[in-house]
Amino acid sequence: MQQVSGDQCSTDVCRSSDLLLGFVNTGPHGSAQVELLGDSAALHSWMVTGGLLAVEDMVTEADTVAGRELREALSVVFRDHSGCADGAILLSDAEAYLQRTAERYPLTLRITAEGCVLVPAQSGVLGGFGALFAAAADLAARGIWSRMKMCKNAFCHAGFFDKTRNSSGLYCSSACSSQAAQRAYRSRLKGEKIA
Repeated sequence: MQQVSGDQCSTDVCRSSDLLLGFVNTGPHGSAQVELLGDSAALHSWMVTGGLLAVEDMVTEADTVAGRELREALSVVFRDHSGCADGAILLSDAEAYLQRTAERYPLTLRITAEGCVLVPAQSGVLGGFGALFAAAADLAARGIWSRMKMCKNAFCHAGFFDKTRNSSGLYCSSACSSQAAQRAYRSRLKGEKIA
């Protein structure tokens, strides 16, 4: 199993985590609050840019809805990795959705002299979504799936890969950590003034 510490990140780990983070971060978060998968053209553009889809492949509105549902389920799991209290029911629903959905996007082994990797068994949009599941499987096999998290800063909630030594990171950046600490400090001050 590969160890990840500090700022070290192997190319494969970065490729898998970057793909998943790029996907979950298409949702409204932070100060922008922009939906980057608002329609089929937007999903097509994101998948082509990410190398998951050929330019000539078609994307339907149903694909876009499926993409946003998949993104939300992954986001719930990442929030759970951060200790966010979405509730056991929401997490259970997300996990059940991911299990059901994984059947639509089967993976197959590609074996070479260098090793083996899971790859989508289909092409097009189905293959693109399959690549997301392959990335998740890669991170899980390396024992670092729980490092995929969502920032606990209420004004951010961006996905990030926790590179801390003991996997205790809760914020995507030091700026978000500082903002959360300042809000907590001001809240304590208000509480002391009321008492």
